[in-house]
Amino acid sequence: MKRIRPGGWIVWPLLGLLVFMPVYQLSGLLHAKESRQDAAHLLYQVSLFQMELFNSYLQDPAALQDTSRLNVLKQAAYSASYAHEKLVMAMGEDQLTSLRSLPRLMQYILRLQIGGNRPLKPEEIGTLREAGEYSRQMYDVYSHLLSSGDAVYSSQNNELKKLDREMDELLGKKLLQ
Repeated sequence: MKRIRPGGWIVWPLLGLLVFMPVYQLSGLLHAKESRQDAAHLLYQVSLFQMELFNSYLQDPAALQDTSRLNVLKQAAYSASYAHEKLVMAMGEDQLTSLRSLPRLMQYILRLQIGGNRPLKPEEIGTLREAGEYSRQMYDVYSHLLSSGDAVYSSQNNELKKLDREMDELLGKKLLQ
């Protein structure tokens, strides 16, 4: 008769568990990387939507009549700036440039609104229209910023950086006047 060792029935399940756990953890790491990429793609979609809203408000001629109507534009600029900065944090500053022109536009609008509700002067409308042209170009570049693998195209990022710098310089000069 064969003698049954006490605890022998525990060895095989423990051995199986020791082999199975590392394999399970490795598969979990692979899926976690995929979900991080999905999150970056979803954040890009939100940021693109905010940029589209911002661009549409800046292109609206009715919004460029008096200072009281600039509140919506200022909020859209803030939302686009906020969403983009979160995307920069997710992608990395070495991959994606920050947009300095959006906070500068908010400063410009605030400066226009300090005097109270009044009609905008032709040169102020001209400045906002010029900013609108930069915004339109930035949105066009922004809509092609990521590859299908959610990597930032460096050429698009460089173009975005150039347009942002030009819009920032325009608004910076206007703020100094």
